[in-house]
Amino acid sequence: MKINLSYGKFIKIDDYASDSIIEVPDNCTVRDLLVFLKLPPYVQKAVIVHVNEEPVWNATVLKDNDTVKLYRLVSGG
Repeated sequence: MKINLSYGKFIKIDDYASDSIIEVPDNCTVRDLLVFLKLPPYVQKAVIVHVNEEPVWNATVLKDNDTVKLYRLVSGG
């Protein structure tokens, strides 16, 4: 199954460029995707995921041709 993946500048993914189409396993959940992308656990906890412009939960199952955007929560001050 293929999805369109994009992510913000505060997320580092070595294997895939932002705005690329990637192949993921069938029945892949958002949580599975974060593990598949090899994001460290501390980053996984600080990521907001939107699928097709809608915020989703970790248990959401992805579908072929979904657009997935990852945003990292950043604080400071």
